[in-house]
Amino acid sequence: MVRKLLRARPLVSFFVLAYGITWLLWAPLVIAGVPAFSAGTHTPSWYALPGVAVGVTGTAFAMAAATQGRAGATRMLRRLVQWRVGLRWYLVAVAAIPLGQILITAVLVSPAALRALAPSALTLYPMSYLAHFVFGPLFEESGWRGFALPRLQHRFGPVRASLLLGLLWSGWHFFLYVPSWLRAGPGGAVISAGIFVVFTTSITVVFTWLSNNTGASLLLAVLLHGSIDGTATYLQRLADRGVIGSDVAQFSVAFGVLIASALAALAVLAVTRGRLGYPRYRAGAERLDVPGTMQA
Repeated sequence: MVRKLLRARPLVSFFVLAYGITWLLWAPLVIAGVPAFSAGTHTPSWYALPGVAVGVTGTAFAMAAATQGRAGATRMLRRLVQWRVGLRWYLVAVAAIPLGQILITAVLVSPAALRALAPSALTLYPMSYLAHFVFGPLFEESGWRGFALPRLQHRFGPVRASLLLGLLWSGWHFFLYVPSWLRAGPGGAVISAGIFVVFTTSITVVFTWLSNNTGASLLLAVLLHGSIDGTATYLQRLADRGVIGSDVAQFSVAFGVLIASALAALAVLAVTRGRLGYPRYRAGAERLDVPGTMQA
């Protein structure tokens, strides 16, 4: 009976379970006042990791198995190691947004932001990237781009799917993030939430475009997610060491990445005329990811 319900409404079931399980596991942290991010390392609290891993990754694989059997779960695993996609897509995933936000910060705030690109500073980047990697990048993408995106695109098309997924993805974070946003008061919380929603929705468009052009590679989605989170940690650590100013780091982490993501989203929407590479994905990988017509 349960499996029949999951198969009948895979998208609704996925989001209900992902939200419900994650928030249940995060509830003790929120009640205890555990901060979402460590002030010392600028990475998420390790106590939040089980909620992400079980709530999103666990739900994604469980739903793939429930709706498509072993073949669905196996397909998801293969997408996580799907690396033959062309060098240019690696450059998009790893470098496009970080370079964009640093250059925008250099123009709008201070040329000192360019110090983040100095060879001596970049020695800190690998550890900053890896410190954040096991949170959102590694354990979220099987859910958002692995299970949800193919089905959303199949039903709504690439643009509406991206907008809807961006809203749902951003909302999933709220339970853990809102308490810290409220420290700036209700008005500050609303502004922070608005910025986060716009950023998440914009970057989701880029994720969709990247996914559709790489045969739905989850590896590339993980790398893109890692480049965003890792760069935030990297810039904050540079500010801690006095390499760049704290104002430079704060602007780049909050607004530089927002502007870069919004411009990138608008660019790929314009260049692809709203298709976001979906015809290419539909002609190849969609039959593997979404066999038959799926309901919501």
